[in-house]
Amino acid sequence: MKKYLITAILLVGSVCFSNADGQNIPMHIINDGPMSDGPTYAPPRPWYITQDGYELTFPAFEDDYIIKLYDEESTLVYSTYLYGGSATVILPSTLSGEFELRLIPFSATYYYRGYMEL
Repeated sequence: MKKYLITAILLVGSVCFSNADGQNIPMHIINDGPMSDGPTYAPPRPWYITQDGYELTFPAFEDDYIIKLYDEESTLVYSTYLYGGSATVILPSTLSGEFELRLIPFSATYYYRGYMEL
């Protein structure tokens, strides 16, 4: 019994501390499109991007996205593509400060938004 308890503690501990250096950025959906006449639903729960310094790790996507970073004055300071199947983006080390992160699907009226600091 002790053997199983120690194994469980080590397993949970390794999962809890595996992201010790990174932080999770919650991403919320923003819909700029017209409201539909259909039934309304509760807003979707946010999903998370992991930031470890200048490296961003995304969940596995099948679709292509554009990543945009806006500074505190809402000026676009960086943009790149995230192609389906990609999971990691390295941001330029010249960026510093607080940013709005947008993840925009190709040809869509909605996007995902989160905030990060470099």
